[in-house]
Amino acid sequence: MGYISPDYDKTDIASMLDKEVLSDDDYKELFYQTGLGKIAIDEILKDEVSGKEKILNFQGDFFKEYDILCEEIAIIVSQESLVNDEGKAICGFNPASYENGYILATKATHSLGWRHGHAGIVTDSENQETLEAVLLGTDTMLQNINKWRVYPSFMMLKLKDTSQETLDEIAEFAKNNLLEIPYGLTVGLTSKKNPDPINLKSTQCSHIAWYPLMQFGYDTDSDGSWLVTPKDMANSDLFEIVQIYGVDPADIWP
Repeated sequence: MGYISPDYDKTDIASMLDKEVLSDDDYKELFYQTGLGKIAIDEILKDEVSGKEKILNFQGDFFKEYDILCEEIAIIVSQESLVNDEGKAICGFNPASYENGYILATKATHSLGWRHGHAGIVTDSENQETLEAVLLGTDTMLQNINKWRVYPSFMMLKLKDTSQETLDEIAEFAKNNLLEIPYGLTVGLTSKKNPDPINLKSTQCSHIAWYPLMQFGYDTDSDGSWLVTPKDMANSDLFEIVQIYGVDPADIWP
């Protein structure tokens, strides 16, 4: 299933947000109530004036339900979007603060019953820029992160224990080496999964996010097969969750 709304009660988290120090149990409760990981909660609460209100707004978005429209976007490929009562696509949530090198993933795309999803990497956070392999038959391109706000499911991931300086270098590498190259469904099978950059001739939506990390020593393909998928990356122990939306906090991609 590509979208899950909470099957548990929305609780009063306001008093929890007034604490001087949050416990592990507090962070877990806030994650289940807002979709925000510890790194996002801590960043938002640095704003002593409106941080608490912002987190409550994330909670409201996390529990709000929308209609979903499924449309064909290419041969055999369909994509789901959040829509209003008139069937028009809408933004259902706001992304938490993000930086270069963060990975985005969604379950919103599927083909012939396989929910493969989609992924991308943030390459210029100041300009809301991501690098993505969008569709077969097109070259990789820069996109605006706001497109992700219409997806019924969303995951924002950050490498654990990794400096922002390193993440900036990863993002720069991605933009310098993976922009405007062909979409290739069989990269890893008919061509090497991890070639030298000069020999990289094609990529696909999750490979474009995985490959730059791999060049810096981070193999985020959790099952290690020839094909790296958004699910493989979402389940990698090398990531911490910054934010989720429309997925189960207990198991973000079973």
